[in-house]
Amino acid sequence: MDVNTGGHASGGSAHVVVELTAAEAANGATKAVAAPPNGEPVMIYLPPGATDGVMLNVDLPWVDPATGTTSMRTVPVLIRVQPAAAFPGFPPPGDPPGFAAPAPSRFGPRTRILAVAAGMVLLSAILLAPRVFGASDTETTGGTTTTTATTTATLPTEQAAAAAPPLDPVAFQAALNDADKQLAAGVNSLRAATTPGAVAGAADALAETARTQQSTLSALTAPAAASAAHGDLVSALSGLADELSSVSGSAEGRSICTGGSAAAALGRADAATDLRTAIAALAASDPAAKYRFGSFVPAATKDQNRRKPNATYLTRVTGGSGQLKIDNGNAVDTVVKLVKVGSKKPTVAVYIRGNKKVTTGRIKDGTYQVFMATGVDWDGKRFTRECGFSKFDDSLKFTTTSRQYTIWELSLKEVFGGNASSSDVDPDQFPG
Repeated sequence: MDVNTGGHASGGSAHVVVELTAAEAANGATKAVAAPPNGEPVMIYLPPGATDGVMLNVDLPWVDPATGTTSMRTVPVLIRVQPAAAFPGFPPPGDPPGFAAPAPSRFGPRTRILAVAAGMVLLSAILLAPRVFGASDTETTGGTTTTTATTTATLPTEQAAAAAPPLDPVAFQAALNDADKQLAAGVNSLRAATTPGAVAGAADALAETARTQQSTLSALTAPAAASAAHGDLVSALSGLADELSSVSGSAEGRSICTGGSAAAALGRADAATDLRTAIAALAASDPAAKYRFGSFVPAATKDQNRRKPNATYLTRVTGGSGQLKIDNGNAVDTVVKLVKVGSKKPTVAVYIRGNKKVTTGRIKDGTYQVFMATGVDWDGKRFTRECGFSKFDDSLKFTTTSRQYTIWELSLKEVFGGNASSSDVDPDQFPG
């Protein structure tokens, strides 16, 4: 119900006048009024802060005596606040002599409040009171109906869901389509992430989208046939948001390293299973409507373990005589990259399986930094899980003369008393 607080008594005639004492205006009050045209009693609650002369356009419930059906009618309601009584020896309330009060504003704030067809209306001239009406008791004496009700504090979204009429199937499907579109865009962004940091950011953003869509859908009143499945869907979206926060944490710990592995982990999670169950129940709730939702949900797939053959070159620029012998004494596969100082592109990138050795030759003269990427499941460009990124602190210099050339030997396994140290590298700064 829209309530326009901009009018005053002089702006038009009111069908209902509500009189408040100064104390009631300050503290809030519930008042009984006779709603036109038949004088049906309706309870109107005004929260603290009501002001004198405010005209409200209020939708009040009205029962047709001929059919017994209830509808809403807009009724002008005028708020009158009685001045507080003056204490002896003090001037009466009001403006001091010679003081000219500013003219009242033609337009005041607008606020949206809820009308309840059970015989009570929630009003606010200043703000939204966080209440909805609960159980009511009705007594009929001599043809006069008196309605009383209790109130219970709830969240604003719950108020809207309680009061809003059910959507028709077409409107409900449109709301589902919009939510599905927003979530699908977030999943696509997650899949496109190529570093652990990007995965964590995309997962956090998708979790926020899931919470937003969960809140939006929970505020809707679904068609009666889909009501139970709608509630399960809202709960499942909340679980999906929590699972995405877990995926973000796994990316920060580098057990998940790419969007592909993140989507796979999400698709296997219990939250995704619960969401698929809710989606299936929603589709079956109305055979005629056949509600559609969930195009964004990743399929439940197993983790892959793709590997290159040992000594596979991913990048190689030749033209020199230098050699590099690498012993990967670790159990995990490693990609070693030689990057010339001052460059961002590797001259050599070679795949070395765990506990294997490689000798790469024909390296051009120059000074190189040695970068290492380790992990599980090579997708063709990077490891998707359990990834690590590091580089040797010292650079390697290759020099060729007419009589000699440089040969370097590297052991990737850490050993006590070794003569080469290494440091971690930010995955976002690792050379491509």
